[in-house]
Amino acid sequence: MADGATHRGHSAWPAWPKLSQAMAARSSLWAVCRCGREARIDPKLWIGQGLERQATAHLEARLRCVCGARRVRLEIRSLAEAPLDARGGIYVFR
Repeated sequence: MADGATHRGHSAWPAWPKLSQAMAARSSLWAVCRCGREARIDPKLWIGQGLERQATAHLEARLRCVCGARRVRLEIRSLAEAPLDARGGIYVFR
């Protein structure tokens, strides 16, 4: 653009983290349900399916919580941000 501003296409916004970022050193993938449950998720299953370039937001429907939630938010956290009292109860559905 003439004034130096950039233009983002709709396909590039919002910039969700990719699953491959969860495999970076000192990173981990966490599922956080609205009921308060948090569980660490192993991304190797999805990476083995060739989904490493998939946005984490597109994988949220593949998680189930014991509270009955059929979609659980995914977050990539550093090891320092990992909770000490993770209760579990969130599972990969497919």
